[in-house]
Amino acid sequence: MKKIILMLLLFLNYGCGYKIANNLENYNFKINNYELSGEKKINNFLERNFKRFQNNENSSTIFDLISNSKIMKSTTSKDSSGNILAYKLEIIIGLEVFENNDLLNKISFNESTNYDNVDSKFELKQYENILIQDLTHF
Repeated sequence: MKKIILMLLLFLNYGCGYKIANNLENYNFKINNYELSGEKKINNFLERNFKRFQNNENSSTIFDLISNSKIMKSTTSKDSSGNILAYKLEIIIGLEVFENNDLLNKISFNESTNYDNVDSKFELKQYENILIQDLTHF
């Protein structure tokens, strides 16, 4: 009986009309050129994302981008002896979008998160890198 129900669920799942949402065929634009300035860590993630749209042959609109990024890390709480307990990590990305050398839009993205301090500075740096990647992923 359990096998029949499992097989029935599998067959119904295949017929649900599932489509890949983040497929390049769904986008009708191409990123021709981009300039990145600011924080190198953020720019590496942005470049990886922008490159996905450079070879979109089914595009009717072609954009050029200029990006400026920065990371701001601040202390949000300390204990009575002055040891840091928590941080705030804020990522700011300014993006200028051009079409045919005409400025279409200036967009500013601002994402932030709070996180606790850990004893190991290596683990803290690794965790911050993961947070930066998560905050810059689109």
